[in-house]
Amino acid sequence: MFDTGSVISLLLYGAPIITFRRVIRKRTTEDFSGFPYAVALFNCLLYTYYASPLISNKWDNLVVLVVNAIGLVLECCFISIYIFFAPVKPKRVMVRLLVTVLMVFGSIGISSVLAMHDRKHKKMLVGTAGMVATVILYGSPLSTIRMVVKTKSVEFMPLNLSVFSFLCSAFWLAYGALSRDIVVMAPNFVGLPLASAQMIIYWIYRRNKNQKLQTKNIEAGIIETVMEISSVEDISRTDQKIKSDLDHDIEIQSK
Repeated sequence: MFDTGSVISLLLYGAPIITFRRVIRKRTTEDFSGFPYAVALFNCLLYTYYASPLISNKWDNLVVLVVNAIGLVLECCFISIYIFFAPVKPKRVMVRLLVTVLMVFGSIGISSVLAMHDRKHKKMLVGTAGMVATVILYGSPLSTIRMVVKTKSVEFMPLNLSVFSFLCSAFWLAYGALSRDIVVMAPNFVGLPLASAQMIIYWIYRRNKNQKLQTKNIEAGIIETVMEISSVEDISRTDQKIKSDLDHDIEIQSK
C-alpha cells in the first residue's frame, strides 16, 4: 500500500509537467500562479529532511526520502522555468516566495540542530512543519480561485494538479486511519475537502475554459483593426496634404 502512495505522490509532484510544456511552447507563464510550485518545493524540502538520517532513525524512511528528493528536483526545474519565462511582476513575486521558503526551511533546520538534541523533538518539529506544508500544498491550486470566479474560466487552474491532490490526500488519509498515525491523517483530513473543492469549482466553470483566451483574441483583433483604420486615415491625410501643396504650387506658378 505504501508503494501505491509513493507513486501517487510522484504523480502529484510531476503533474505540472503538462502546464510547463505549454509555458515553454508559448514562452510565457501567462496567468498561471507560481504559488503551488513554491509550496511544493517547501513540502519536498521538509520531508526530504524529515526522512533523512539527520531526523529519522537511519534509513527507516528511505522511500519517503526518495519520493521527496525526486519531487525536490522536479520543483526546482518548474520554478526555474517559471522565473525564466514569467513577466516582470510575477517573476518578482516568485523570487520573493522562493526566498521566503528557503528562509523558513533554514530556520526550521537550524532550530532542529541547535535547539533540540533528541531525535523525538526534532521529528516533532519537522513533522509538524511538514503537516502544515502538506495542507497548504493540497489547497495551493485555490490560489487562482479569485481569477476563476472573476473570469468564469478555469484555463489557468490545472485540473491534473487538483485530481492528483485529491487522490493523494484520499490515499494517505486511508493509510493514516488504518495505521492510526495522526501525523499522516491530520493534513490529509484537511487536504481531502480542499482538493474536492477545487474539482467542484473546475466542474462548475469547465465549459468556459477558453473564454478568457477568446476574449483576448477578440481584443487583439479589435486593436489590430483600429490600427489598420488609423493607418489608412494617416495615409489619406498625407495624400490630401501632398495634393494641397501641389495645388498651391501650381497656383503660385500661374500667377
